[in-house]
Amino acid sequence: MGFNKTNKQVSTEPGVSKKTAASIGLFGAVSIIIGSTVGVGIFFKNGNIFKNNNGNPWGVLFSWIIAFVVALAIAYSFGEIVTCKTKSANSGLAGWYERLIGYRSGRLVKILLPLLYYGIYVLVDAIFFSEAIFNCFSQGNKINCGTNTMWYVIFVALAGIFVFATLNLFCSRGLQKTSNVTTILKFIPLGLVILTGIIFGCINKDQNLFANDSITTIDGTEYSGKFSFTGMLDSLPAIFFAFDSFLIIGNIAGEMKNPNKNIPLSIVVSMIVAGILYLLVTIGQICVGCGSAYAVFDFIFATNVTAKTAFHYIISIFIFISIFGVLNSMTMGAIRSFDSAVEEEIIVGSKWMKKIANGKFLMKGFILLSFVTAFYTIIFGIPSGVMNTDQIFDGVSNFIVLAFFGIYAILSAASILNRYNGHAPEVIKQKGQIPAAVIGSFGCFFIFEYGLIWQFCGNIAINANKQFEAWGLFIDNKVTLTYAQAAIWFWTMCGILIIVPILNELLIKLTDKNYNQALIWEKQKESVFRK
Repeated sequence: MGFNKTNKQVSTEPGVSKKTAASIGLFGAVSIIIGSTVGVGIFFKNGNIFKNNNGNPWGVLFSWIIAFVVALAIAYSFGEIVTCKTKSANSGLAGWYERLIGYRSGRLVKILLPLLYYGIYVLVDAIFFSEAIFNCFSQGNKINCGTNTMWYVIFVALAGIFVFATLNLFCSRGLQKTSNVTTILKFIPLGLVILTGIIFGCINKDQNLFANDSITTIDGTEYSGKFSFTGMLDSLPAIFFAFDSFLIIGNIAGEMKNPNKNIPLSIVVSMIVAGILYLLVTIGQICVGCGSAYAVFDFIFATNVTAKTAFHYIISIFIFISIFGVLNSMTMGAIRSFDSAVEEEIIVGSKWMKKIANGKFLMKGFILLSFVTAFYTIIFGIPSGVMNTDQIFDGVSNFIVLAFFGIYAILSAASILNRYNGHAPEVIKQKGQIPAAVIGSFGCFFIFEYGLIWQFCGNIAINANKQFEAWGLFIDNKVTLTYAQAAIWFWTMCGILIIVPILNELLIKLTDKNYNQALIWEKQKESVFRK
């Protein structure tokens, strides 16, 4: 990877030709970001957000608005950050960390991205993808295949990861085109929920949360309508899940046209589009008192069983297509992140994986993805299967997003210092960078600390044995985690966040005596950037 005379990055990634390196334009970039961002959180998370806020419409809306403002501020601040030159065109977040903060932090993020973020995120998205498939064959709003439901979900999820990862090896360009198509198709269920929810909610106000203090929804959920400030804050990690993945475009920068212009623009445009869609969908759901897309049509066609059943299947198919696109885009970015980490020999066993891959395009990423997926399937999949619940995967997804928004916030704050550092890396400065970075970084730090100190410490002490209903999606199961059990999984994730990078470095030190890179606790041995 080097720079040409015009200071533009020139990809020298294995298997990426100059023609391919300039194949993705602004629309393609926006499609990939929206494809990986929109389509899971808004369909799968709003039910719990409604519960956290006791069905209070303003609490639900404020939750989304706060998260949107913070996420948009972070995304806008990255519009300047992404223009700094990095060692590799596809290094993304890790490369920006390395340039703006330093080698050690950059190496830490390089380890965390494949081994924690993408490793868990792809598996969680595959679980949602699998549940979307089962929903296509379910007549109700919950999946019930008996006592082994979650095992079936996990098996289909793993099959989905294998298929998408394999397709990346042989028809990567085709997957990019597929992302464009699924991005367009996912607007259909979103539009249906928005229009039907608002129209029918205004006609029949019996279930409209704006017009009623308390209701019992069509699916039997009771809402008191009481505003809860803590419930609003408890909802933010789940909502952040709906806005995450906007930096996935950094992992395919080497395949983009004019990345310095198109990456910042695509990030901001995508976040604005996503935020507007989420707010409109939420308003539509509030109008009919249902946090689930399925329940919206159950309400509308409550007296017509045939129409209700037909729309259930129609919406299920469109939601499946939407999440198909999300898993497609996420796997596309993840396998490149894995491949880059192995190519740079950041991960233990990289030399062995490079030898096995034998220079085949993205094969190194495929091998590492397989190992990481197997590891997290054992950690999270086995307990989930035994308990027959999807609560663990839902909770893990919230944690990983919350942790990485904290990582985004650190870099966003560093971009402010970069403005006043005489020897700082050169960036293309943008108006409003400092206020956006302040709002975004402060908001992320506050939300992370709230979860750390109150939600999973103070709150647990008060409600240890109560059922923790803030997690969980579509598995119809009587087993529900308690607050104490949820806290155990939260702190397990905190431990994984700390232990995984340290363990990776120790294993490298033990197994490779000739390793020539500085570990995260060592000083950088030589400059990694060309003058």
